[in-house]
Amino acid sequence: MDALSLTDLKELSRHSGNSLVSLYMQTQRFGPDSQVENVARLKNLLKTASAKLGETGLRSTEINALLDPVRALAEERPFWLRATEGLAVFVDGDVRIFRLPVAPAESVFVSDRFHLRPLLTLLGSDRHYYLLTLSQKRARLLRGSVSGLEEVDLGDVPASLAEALKWDNFEKRSMQFHTGTNGAPGSRHAAVAHGSGEPDPKDEILRYFRGIDRGIVELVRDGSPLVLAGVDYLLPLYHEVNSYDAITTDAVIGNPDSVGDDVLHERSLAIAAEEFAADKRLAAERVEDLWATPRATSDPETFVPAAIHGRVETLFVSSEAELWGSIDEPADAVAIHTSRQPADEDLLDVAALRTILAGGDVFSVPPEEMPRDAAAVALLRY
Repeated sequence: MDALSLTDLKELSRHSGNSLVSLYMQTQRFGPDSQVENVARLKNLLKTASAKLGETGLRSTEINALLDPVRALAEERPFWLRATEGLAVFVDGDVRIFRLPVAPAESVFVSDRFHLRPLLTLLGSDRHYYLLTLSQKRARLLRGSVSGLEEVDLGDVPASLAEALKWDNFEKRSMQFHTGTNGAPGSRHAAVAHGSGEPDPKDEILRYFRGIDRGIVELVRDGSPLVLAGVDYLLPLYHEVNSYDAITTDAVIGNPDSVGDDVLHERSLAIAAEEFAADKRLAAERVEDLWATPRATSDPETFVPAAIHGRVETLFVSSEAELWGSIDEPADAVAIHTSRQPADEDLLDVAALRTILAGGDVFSVPPEEMPRDAAAVALLRY
């Protein structure tokens, strides 16, 4: 069972064939009777999948061959011990299962392609951020997304403040300075050092932080938000030397070594989510600014072929909308149907996935947040 990544989404989007099963279910985190409830949900969804597969003409032996590996999960206690908020299960002879950090709407789809749009609310395009933790014991850089945190090697940067400063009792010495005012009402900076001719702790810490900043600028080149985590007397010092433009104002306050990565992820993601929401607002404003030009459109006969050819820069898609039809790629033609036909695809799924594969941004939002009250709105590159 994996945490979903953009690479996984791209790989799943390339699958095609008869009777592909996409299953979304809510799960309860481990607790009393959680496995019983989760298994009951899974069995009910598998019954639905079995019935839908039967409607395609598959025999019961063929259906069981597809679904039995998923049914076997019912007895795997370690699998359910790691439950999060939901699961996405994809079956096409092989089985791929992903843990989801947000509970999805429970659903089962059987088609010639996997149904992936529910995942776009989690991933969109590759929305990620970085978390820099600062403590006496270690400095860490982690790449974060809705799926979790992944450590990034800081290279030649010393592993900890204690190592960099060569102090046996960094915590005691760090309290030799305190924050004060710089003369402006309400302003703060790490200021006064006390000691007996020994190196100024502030100067030593700033020197170390400059080394980290150089490493950050070298490693992080995509402009993603950088969230800090650390005790409150260290963070203003890091801001003094920071040269990375996308550092966030808010930070995770406290010793990052005293909490697990799950807590760090939850707190840092909440901060990064505010930055992502700002990006979405700016994209919506650009749509409005360009609405009277050929670059902004809600016409699927325009934006679906454009997405196939990599011309969509930004796509807003209503999380509750469907648009059934067929695509003739060589002719750049789209046929839209008022109801689903046997060979139809959800054209909004197609447009969203092709936009992501071409490096565009996709925002899957509730209907009330859609620009122009449309099912989908695209901003074209040209």
